[in-house]
Amino acid sequence: MKKIFSGLLIAGAFVVAGCSGSGGGKPLSDYKGASQADSLSYYYGAMYADNYWRSHTGDSVALSDKGRDQYMSGLEKGLSLGSDEQYLEGVMTGLQFAMGMRELEKELGVKLDPEIIRNALAYGLRSDSAVNPSEVNGKLQQILQTIGEKKDKENSVAAEKAVAAAAKKAGASKMTAGVYGKVLKAGSGAVLKDGDRVKVAMKMTSLEGKDVAVPMPEEITVGREFAGMPVGEVLVGMHAEESVELYVSAFSMFGQNCSRMGFDPASVIRITLTTCGLLPSDSPVRTEA
Repeated sequence: MKKIFSGLLIAGAFVVAGCSGSGGGKPLSDYKGASQADSLSYYYGAMYADNYWRSHTGDSVALSDKGRDQYMSGLEKGLSLGSDEQYLEGVMTGLQFAMGMRELEKELGVKLDPEIIRNALAYGLRSDSAVNPSEVNGKLQQILQTIGEKKDKENSVAAEKAVAAAAKKAGASKMTAGVYGKVLKAGSGAVLKDGDRVKVAMKMTSLEGKDVAVPMPEEITVGREFAGMPVGEVLVGMHAEESVELYVSAFSMFGQNCSRMGFDPASVIRITLTTCGLLPSDSPVRTEA
C-alpha cells in the first residue's frame, strides 16, 4: 500500500502543475505529445476530481469556489513534501489525527490537545517498552465509552424535547417512547404481531422536506427488521393495511451516526409508514405425520 500511495503522489504531481484552485487546470488534449505516463497521471487526477464532486454532493461549502480552491491548496502542499517514506508516513498520521480530532469534537464534543498527542507519540517512539498496547487500548476504550454514554444522555434529552415540540405542532400524539404519530388512513385487516410478514411503503424526510437517503425495505418481518428502533415498536399493533405519519428524532434513528447522515441529534425526522397487506410466512407449514 505504501508503494502504491507514493506512486499516486508522483502521478498527481503532473496534474497540478500549472493549476490554481477551481479556476485552473487544463484538459488532456492540451498536452501535446503526451506519453502513456502523462495520460495515466492525468486520469488519476481526473478520478480524484470526480471523487471530490461525488463525496461532497449537496455540501455547498465544499463545492464553492473557495472550498475547491482550499482543497487544491492542500493537495499542492501535500505534493510538495518530498518523497521520503517515513516523512510522508508521519504526514499521513498527522492528517489522520487532524481529521479524527475534528470528527471526535463534532460527534462527542471533545476537543483533543494536539500538543499532548505529539508528546505521547514522541515518548512512545523513544523505546518499544514505553508503550503497553493492552493498557493503552483499555484506557482509550474506557474513556471513549464514558464520554459516549454522557453524550448519548444529553442527546436523548435534547432530541425528546425537539420531537415533542414538533409533534405538538403537527397534532401528533405519543405512541411509544420517543415516537409521536397520527393516523393518515384508518387501519383494516389483521393486527400485526412479531413474526408477521407485511408489505410496506416508507418515506423519511426532514421537517423541511429533505429526503433521508436510506434504502427502505418493501417487505419486512415484524420484530426482525427495525428491532430496537422506534419504527419497529410502532409496527407491532398496526393493522395489515394502515397509514401513519410518525415523528422521531435523528438520534433515535441513527444514534451517533447522525452527523454522517447530515443531521444533528435533535433534528426531527418525519416518517410516512403504510402497511399494504400481509405476505406469506417465511416458515414452512407443518403437517401432522
